[in-house]
Amino acid sequence: MTANREKEKIRYNPRLQNFFTSKWIHVIINPLCEFTYGRNVMFKKMKKSKESVQGFTLVELIIIVAILGVLVAILAPAYTKYIEKSRAATDLANAKSAYNELMMNVAEKEEDPEPISFKLKQKHPGWQSPLPITVGSASFDGINTDNWVGTPGRNGTCVVSYEKNKGVIFTWSGGIDVAVRPTYNGKLDETLTTLKKGYKRIGDANMNNNKAFFSNQTFYINGERYTTRVYYADSSAFKDALIGYTPKPASYDQSPFRKVENDYDHFTHQGFAYYTYGKDGSINMFTYVNENKVYQTTDEGKTWQDITPNEK
Repeated sequence: MTANREKEKIRYNPRLQNFFTSKWIHVIINPLCEFTYGRNVMFKKMKKSKESVQGFTLVELIIIVAILGVLVAILAPAYTKYIEKSRAATDLANAKSAYNELMMNVAEKEEDPEPISFKLKQKHPGWQSPLPITVGSASFDGINTDNWVGTPGRNGTCVVSYEKNKGVIFTWSGGIDVAVRPTYNGKLDETLTTLKKGYKRIGDANMNNNKAFFSNQTFYINGERYTTRVYYADSSAFKDALIGYTPKPASYDQSPFRKVENDYDHFTHQGFAYYTYGKDGSINMFTYVNENKVYQTTDEGKTWQDITPNEK
């Protein structure tokens, strides 16, 4: 009897009962339960997340790389052209600044002011801006004048000078990375007549394909006869090929135009040449490249300058 009564005291002990029913036990137990439940839910979500995450397959990666390659191939030429136009615009802005400075010197009654020169930023020979180009009182529409001489290009310079009888003169270098070179006499001969006739065909739809605007021609430099393939560098098929190109000794097969030309022949060419038209079909610039030298004429073949870059 005594033992049973002791058990009943323990079982129905009011202090123990009050302890388990008090708010303090809930303060301790509830957070533990919530933590355990929350952890279980979190682990389940992580497990599902791991099961749902999948990587790229090899085929998918190859497709992505191919798409990126196509995009780069499409956008790179446009970006290069944009950069070159920006450089040409910078050169023209510098020319205007030099012109204004020179005219201020003239206004101060300097009859013979010192010429102002600056280095060009552009890398591509020729003008990227639409013609005519006007800087101060001088204008260029494709033909050299008394006030506008030469063609800009890689590593070239612009010299802005003043003569009392002519006014301001802009002299552009042809992007020649060389010292002063000798000038040779020569002639385009029948090639000049042929090229001038081609000017009338610029609007011909057939001239937009890759067979347009080139032919095999003969000309003379310093008494030596050359026969080579000649390209019209401003044609739609070949114009972009010159972007970023610097004339240097090369064979016909190394021509920048060979990549876009689709009429290859096995004729043994003495290098290659390219030209641009001036106003009314005149030949503005004619450049000839062979494996040893680079020559250029800006007066339709009467005089030729050796513009072969110096080896560095």
